[in-house]
Amino acid sequence: MTVDILLATYNGGKYLDEQVNSLLNQSYQDFKIIARDDGSSDNTVKLLAMYKEKYPEKFQIVEDNKKGLGAKDNFLELLKYSKAPYTMFCDQDDVWLSHKIEMTLKKIQEIEGSDPALVHTDLKVVDEELNKIEDSFWRYQSVNPNIKKTNRLITQNNVTGCTVIMNKELKNLIVDKNFDNSLMHDWIITIVASLFGKIEYIENQTILYRQHGKNDTGAKRWGSDYIIKKLRGKSLRKIIEDTRRQCRDIVRQFKVPEEIEIYSNLNRLNYFSRKIHCIRFGFLKEGLFRNIVYLILV
Repeated sequence: MTVDILLATYNGGKYLDEQVNSLLNQSYQDFKIIARDDGSSDNTVKLLAMYKEKYPEKFQIVEDNKKGLGAKDNFLELLKYSKAPYTMFCDQDDVWLSHKIEMTLKKIQEIEGSDPALVHTDLKVVDEELNKIEDSFWRYQSVNPNIKKTNRLITQNNVTGCTVIMNKELKNLIVDKNFDNSLMHDWIITIVASLFGKIEYIENQTILYRQHGKNDTGAKRWGSDYIIKKLRGKSLRKIIEDTRRQCRDIVRQFKVPEEIEIYSNLNRLNYFSRKIHCIRFGFLKEGLFRNIVYLILV
């Protein structure tokens, strides 16, 4: 079964060799790498051309006039080119462990049936030189992968895109939709999978998740210091509003339960009604401390 690996790049030449080598050394070899650069000014484009010439059967390069899309839209653009039964997302600066494709492909084939399906995994957090920071990204960020209900996932994503494998049924629900107001591709896909299909996870770590200061998202250790920093920057309230805007993208394009529509328009309610609806419908986050802060700000 062929797997398409969508590689989104932007000024990633420094780490690209290690990532590509980790893909080429996978235990499962029936895959194609579909790469798209977002307007790099370093040697990334030359490297991609070199890989294409050296491994023509493995590489497809998307060339278009769209630049500066950002990570989310770069991946969503790449998704249009995936024709395989299964699709995976690949960041330019990580390192895949050799069993990643084999392990996640086996799991999704076990659970999917004829439904849209997504499988994701844990990661190992490492520094720029691949030295261990934390064995488990989930533990590092206090993530609960067992949450699969839409009402929870619209407030807090627990799926990291570079660990995902999805089937064609889920991909077809996403392709050619408009997610201009949404936050990240993995969050959108997770919400759609929770509404119409299946989500499963593997507790194993399948990626060395490199932290180097220029990550588009990255891993931050969860704790009170992290919350205080966010509060000082007034970014938590904005993130909450962004989740409602993202939810409106979903509501506009899919038939969803009524409570999901309620969340998308939560800002129209008064201060106390917002809190009551969040508790009533389970629009909550993981952990007491997160929920206290969230319910104050929502």
